[in-house]
Amino acid sequence: MGNVVTSIDLGSSKICVIISEIDSNGQLQIVGIGKSRCKGIKKGVVVDIEETTKAILEAVTQAENMADLEVYEAYINIPGGYTKLFRNKGIIAVSSDDKEISFEDVKRVLNSATIVSIPQDKRIIDIIPRQYIVDGYDEISDPVGMVGIRLEVEADIIVGSTTTVLNLVKSVNKAGIEVLGIVMEPIATSEAVLTKDEKDLGVLLLDIGAGTSDFSVFKNGTLIYSNILPIAGNHITNDISVGLRLPFNRSEEIKKKFGVAYTKLADDNNVFEINPLGFSNNLEINEMQLSEIIEARIKEIFELINIDLIKNRVKDKILTGMVITGGGVSYFKGVTELGIEVFGLPVRIGQPFQMGAQEPIFSSAVGLVNYGFKRKLNYYIEYNNVEIKKSRGKKRNKNTKSVMSFLKTIWDEYF
Repeated sequence: MGNVVTSIDLGSSKICVIISEIDSNGQLQIVGIGKSRCKGIKKGVVVDIEETTKAILEAVTQAENMADLEVYEAYINIPGGYTKLFRNKGIIAVSSDDKEISFEDVKRVLNSATIVSIPQDKRIIDIIPRQYIVDGYDEISDPVGMVGIRLEVEADIIVGSTTTVLNLVKSVNKAGIEVLGIVMEPIATSEAVLTKDEKDLGVLLLDIGAGTSDFSVFKNGTLIYSNILPIAGNHITNDISVGLRLPFNRSEEIKKKFGVAYTKLADDNNVFEINPLGFSNNLEINEMQLSEIIEARIKEIFELINIDLIKNRVKDKILTGMVITGGGVSYFKGVTELGIEVFGLPVRIGQPFQMGAQEPIFSSAVGLVNYGFKRKLNYYIEYNNVEIKKSRGKKRNKNTKSVMSFLKTIWDEYF
């Protein structure tokens, strides 16, 4: 079905799948959501294709059952730290006798913008047109139907690690899903959680996952800087495990249930029991003691990012503040207050604007769906030898869970 857009968010601890349909008003409606734990991706890189494929299949099946249809094509993401973005121009002569610009002209000029020299271990994964220029007249968003002799485009070219890209694509293909497009993760996430004003005036987007912390700066409506820090949620869990002498899984449970990111907001009267390794009896610990462990690691993440932003001269571009999104860290009480203290900027939690998936954990998946929807309305080059085609859908009679009941499950998992 041509009105179906599907996304697969490939994270280091989880796979999120969203199926959306375009309604009669041309708006996206989320009809299916799936989520599974993933052991095959570490710090954004596939380390076990079979495990990754298994997790993808589980999440896809959940989403298909909820949506009552099957999907065979999807958009996927790649962490910003494994990609690079640079701007380039393309130029062509309009081909028709009447000099009216056609879809083919747009496709040709976009392809001409990709004629650049890139290292052998990199490949172009996306091209984002910023503006078209017709006979010197700039700031044109859609030149089709206009008349002119010369057509130019200014575009952002995104290249990614060939190994990373191919292993992500292979994992998805083995699950029976064709990859329609690979989207730089911060660009996808920005589609879901950032406002136009934030991207225009300058904003820092921080996505703290399980294995990595991705941070990006947007200014004048475009991504101007992106980097990745290999310290994230799993490090917090490991700190708890070492500090309290607990198994990793139990530390993860305690982190989600009792974790507070800012010690000034922790309650030392909130006491709970733990059973440390090597102890025969349970011990009592309070929220303040746990918060001291959590705050130390999150503060380190924030400080390292702040140093990086200053070093690369982009801190002063951030006028509207920081938006934190992604997995478990964004759910911590006090994370915004700690962010304000370290960065000296306004901080908010980024939740998808899309109805039906307004949880930070779905930010990237929702952004991918929105990005895919825009691709259906624009004229992009084909890349990765994948022809962009319409999605196909087959009806099933397996609708087992509503979107809202699924979100309730996610909410319970994080709190």
